Amino acid sequence: MTVEGSRGERTSRSRRTVLKAGGAAIAVGLAGCTGDGGDGDGDGGDGGDGGDGGDGSDGDGGGASTDTPVQDVTISFWPAWGGYYEETFNEMVSTFEERNDHITVEMSAQGSYRESKNALFNAANAGDPPDVGHLDKGNAIVAKDSGFFKPVEEVWPDVDPDNYLGPAMGTSIIEGTIWSIPFNNSQIILYYNKDHFESAGLDPETPPQSLEDLSSMANTIVDEGVADYGVSWPNHAWWINSWLAEQEQFVSDQENGRAGEPTEVLYDSDAGQTVFDWWMNDLGDAYHNPGIEDWGSSEQAFQNGVASMHMNSTGSLAYSLSGFEENDINVGVGGLPVPGDRIGHSMGGAAVWVSDKDRSEAERQAVATFLEEMTGPDLQALYHRQTGYFPSHTESLTNLEDSGWFDDHPDTYDVARQQLDAWEEYPMNKGILMGPAFNIYEEVARQSDNMLQDKDIDQALTDLTEYGNRELERYERV
Repeated sequence: MTVEGSRGERTSRSRRTVLKAGGAAIAVGLAGCTGDGGDGDGDGGDGGDGGDGGDGSDGDGGGASTDTPVQDVTISFWPAWGGYYEETFNEMVSTFEERNDHITVEMSAQGSYRESKNALFNAANAGDPPDVGHLDKGNAIVAKDSGFFKPVEEVWPDVDPDNYLGPAMGTSIIEGTIWSIPFNNSQIILYYNKDHFESAGLDPETPPQSLEDLSSMANTIVDEGVADYGVSWPNHAWWINSWLAEQEQFVSDQENGRAGEPTEVLYDSDAGQTVFDWWMNDLGDAYHNPGIEDWGSSEQAFQNGVASMHMNSTGSLAYSLSGFEENDINVGVGGLPVPGDRIGHSMGGAAVWVSDKDRSEAERQAVATFLEEMTGPDLQALYHRQTGYFPSHTESLTNLEDSGWFDDHPDTYDVARQQLDAWEEYPMNKGILMGPAFNIYEEVARQSDNMLQDKDIDQALTDLTEYGNRELERYERV
């Protein structure tokens, strides 16, 4: 599940064309930053291709490499966002094209996860989808049921899910089939203003670890007149879902839809009551409400000193730290405060999917190679270093550790890595598979906002449950 706001205007161009027109080569420049490197990396691409399992292939190869003669091929890739992230995508694609000079990648960056889904589905309806699309993990069931995509394992029979982070694969393997490969992975982290902590009499080297810590510190900051609010985060269901998972509570029945088609949501559970009671009563007015899904306003409240703490995705770690530095904020980084012992919450981010369309054998091999390298160790490590998203490939983390990356950033990137290391495999945090997920998540945010406007918690949860159950009843899995 995750959510990223608008990342910039949509652009479309062939990286190969750009390179030829400029008359210059872009150096790979990855060795020495990622240790021994690997076969290419990125935030978990959508597998690859190779074998007789689809895309018009009648060969019996098993992976991205076959004995078929090399042909010049053009494939298309639509990442979910442009803007800040597009520069990194361009570098990854350029590196891939240099390594595979017979393959041209036409990249068209979208503006957000929502825009990416709409663009991909509209293109598929029109009969002209890109080869590789990039979708929020919350869209996994909708993508599978749409008929617009084919399982990665049919395109890349040799894909090994053990090469990818277990927590990140939660929504990529559906009913035993590998439908997608995680491309970028995130969890929630906390930023705090160390100077504000010191002014409030708090230890500037000790961020809150529990929800009780968070409400106590946030209220102390307000009571001491240090800031108008103690903490801000965008009103989005990711926080609620995460705090439920940390209490070993499912969001829906059928083990969050992983064991079958869900029929009821479980926000009105003891775990849900605990979270909402804490938020509305214990934290109360120390919470800065930026608005429903308003990521930017939450960050601005922290930037401007209106709130002393701010929570956001690890996917914006590099961007956020740069902004805080420019604003001379003495920032600290901590993990997501949790209700009890930390066991890990559902991984956010997005996965790449392969469209279901006719391809020649050469095109199939090109898609396979692209996906395999974009999800391989070194390009994945590059994506992590430049954004903060966790890499999908397990070897990426090893390479980053061996290169000293986390040792060089002990108070920022390593904090996020330690939270990832604390993840334990429970059914509750392995991903959520609900067809109407985003409609339900929007209702979670609406009812949370209603509670912040003094709606009775029990009534709000009753209304949320009725809405969620109706949405689940209307949706029928294929």
